[in-house]
Amino acid sequence: KFQDEATFWLESSRNHFSAAHLKRVKGILAEVMQRFGHQTLDHFTAAFLTNYQRELKNRRQSHSTINRKTEVLTAIFNHSVRHRRIPYTPAIGFKKMPIQKDEICFWEKHEAQSFLHFCANKYPDGHSHRWIYVSYLLALNTGLRAGEIWGLKPFDIVEDGETLFIRRQFNRVTRDFDLIKGKRNSKGGSLSRHVPCNAEVKRELLKLIAQGNIQKDETIFMTSVRTPIDHDRFQKIFKGDLKSWGGRAIRFHDQRHTALTQLIASGIDLKTVQAIAGHEDIKTTMNYVHLIGGSIGAVAKNFSLTAKAEMSKPLRLISGEN
Repeated sequence: KFQDEATFWLESSRNHFSAAHLKRVKGILAEVMQRFGHQTLDHFTAAFLTNYQRELKNRRQSHSTINRKTEVLTAIFNHSVRHRRIPYTPAIGFKKMPIQKDEICFWEKHEAQSFLHFCANKYPDGHSHRWIYVSYLLALNTGLRAGEIWGLKPFDIVEDGETLFIRRQFNRVTRDFDLIKGKRNSKGGSLSRHVPCNAEVKRELLKLIAQGNIQKDETIFMTSVRTPIDHDRFQKIFKGDLKSWGGRAIRFHDQRHTALTQLIASGIDLKTVQAIAGHEDIKTTMNYVHLIGGSIGAVAKNFSLTAKAEMSKPLRLISGEN
């Protein structure tokens, strides 16, 4: 029966899955097992899987979601074949749904400045929730991922430099710290990187640390009970700020896209942007190039965004001050 092979696959493979992937797989299996668990494997053919695809499509599920669900089924079959529990996979001839690459979404410079200006006024200096504004300031100046922001600790601020040393991310599923994603800093080395920390970002971070009496091994961004920020809950805050601001809504992660796009537009070379972003492959960094077209080299040489009104001076750092 399918449920036997599914259980065998999950127990054999679960230690190789990340916490997030394991949670996703269990959710898919719970749905599939309820419907097909008691069926024998001879019911599962390429035609059966294609009909299942069509059903999910009719339920208006995305191609990516449909593929994730059918990939679990085919993984189970392939695992059973490798362990000689069945002679061949019943998924022979089955094809996944085509995926169109999503367009990278990001803010233009004036949009990022406007949002920061709004949030700087909503969470003014000394406000108990000033940290919310600082998280946006940090994301738009460094291109950090959400987990990397929530995992940042005081000793990650390089004292005599203008960088942050990124070496961990907070896992919203396990509620623990993981290694960061990306390219190793040397052959066989650790997964860590430095990102730029301009004067305004550093000043705001140090103020948060001082005002909150944050200890060196605590996270800079924390709840009232001094635990790291739950990103799923923070999404509601972000969406609320977007709505109150009234500008074009984007995802929290798109602030990272905004930062990386503006870095390239400011004339920063691709290898440096790759290092800042933590991209394992330079091709990933190259995806941002076409977004800015001929503006490369035509903008200021120093990267920055600011919530201040546009001046006829050189570009400055992101800031929420008037």
